[in-house]
Amino acid sequence: MYEILVRIKKDKIIEKTFKSLEKEVVFRRGRIKIFVEGDQLEVRAYAADIASARSLANTILRVLYVIEGVEEL
Repeated sequence: MYEILVRIKKDKIIEKTFKSLEKEVVFRRGRIKIFVEGDQLEVRAYAADIASARSLANTILRVLYVIEGVEEL
């Protein structure tokens, strides 16, 4: 089992986005879980194999990239 951990400064938009993704990104070989620790948001991805870990990492980074773009508008 592979685990990816990303810590982000807590932000309302980021938290809501990842909370909605948490329900959608669940499949046989991996999933994403969200935890709030003080002013930090922890995004944890669990994957059964390296290909699934790469896919989950890409999903997390893509979401952060999109949020960053939206916040700049």
